Amino acid sequence: MTRPDLKNLLEKNRYIITIILSLIAIGLEIFYTICDEACSYLHGDIFGIPMEYIGIGYMAFIAVLAIMKKDIVLTIFLSAGMAIEIYLLGFQVWHNIYCPYCLAFGGILLVIFLLNFNIEKKKIMILFAILSIIFFSIFFNATVTPLYAQDLNFPEFGNGPIKVRLYTDYFCPPCRAMEPKIEPVLTELINKNIITLTFIDAPFSSISAMYARYFLFIIHEKKDIENAFLARSVLIGAALKNIKEQEGLEAYLHEKRVRFKPFDTKPVFNVMNSYLKSDRIKATPTCIIDNHGKKQEYVGEVEILKALKNIKDTPT
Repeated sequence: MTRPDLKNLLEKNRYIITIILSLIAIGLEIFYTICDEACSYLHGDIFGIPMEYIGIGYMAFIAVLAIMKKDIVLTIFLSAGMAIEIYLLGFQVWHNIYCPYCLAFGGILLVIFLLNFNIEKKKIMILFAILSIIFFSIFFNATVTPLYAQDLNFPEFGNGPIKVRLYTDYFCPPCRAMEPKIEPVLTELINKNIITLTFIDAPFSSISAMYARYFLFIIHEKKDIENAFLARSVLIGAALKNIKEQEGLEAYLHEKRVRFKPFDTKPVFNVMNSYLKSDRIKATPTCIIDNHGKKQEYVGEVEILKALKNIKDTPT
């Protein structure tokens, strides 16, 4: 079959192919909603509606437009959808976390878009692509924290609506000085269900990375905020003794009767690295406070303590 023949065949059957591909994309999204494995690590919504349900509705609408042969409306919505898919791909690249189902959905949409592409309508396509990007960037809400963040492996504590990420380094003197002052404030905020706290050890050196790994080992043995603070205190003590070898650190933990349980920390470190990148952490200590989508950065003991006390003193 020559290229012109193939082009004519695709043009003749583009509505049928569009409908079939739309149904495949819907099936893919339905599978995504029931999958509880690695595909669940990316979550997003608009106005509280999960993106997978928006995807199902979108593809169902595309199929209806193809059945009705509404070319102009079909072109508009495919242009808008393709622009949003590019935005979502950029989001995944930025956080270095990829969802295979999202990528497959985007691939199907790309084929449908190319199949229905009309150069004569390029102005209206560009216009609605730009408008969709503006709308989506304003109202899209996403998280890259996987489901195992709720398990023993991830250093997250509390169930409050305000998200607090604390970036520190055991070999950072200001971090060590701040620790005893910040502990009671954080404990109160967690106990009152005001915040969800995530500890992220900034591995700015190979030694810091080892300490971060053993912190995860310790809370994997017992995950509660008291044990987390104990782990941080003991690891600070080890850093003050300038312990740099794994054997020496384990011996120190045994001496302090701190139990730990090793596990594969790579998935957790991947998420931590995505946070480090998205929050653009350049120094420690740094605290990121995400209050219902409004994210603010505080650096240094004075700023961090003041910000946390403001949360404590402000009615929720």
